Amino acid sequence: MPRKKTTAKQNQSAKRPTVEQVANSLDRHERVCEQKWKENFRRLDSIEADINTQNKRLWQIAGVVVTLLSSLVINAFFM
Repeated sequence: MPRKKTTAKQNQSAKRPTVEQVANSLDRHERVCEQKWKENFRRLDSIEADINTQNKRLWQIAGVVVTLLSSLVINAFFM
């Protein structure tokens, strides 16, 4: 029995995913992206908290340095 020749269009349509496959793939992609964004936002919140803590420490240290330097200046001029 002779073999049927397939055209390029028939080969292309056989390889195309179905609507259901595309929907499943898109759903899976959305779930993965949602999980990644949740993790990113959690990490950003943690980084922001660390930056705020470092900022407070910096201002405290700056206050101590200004206080010490002003006491040195006062002692140098008035003693």
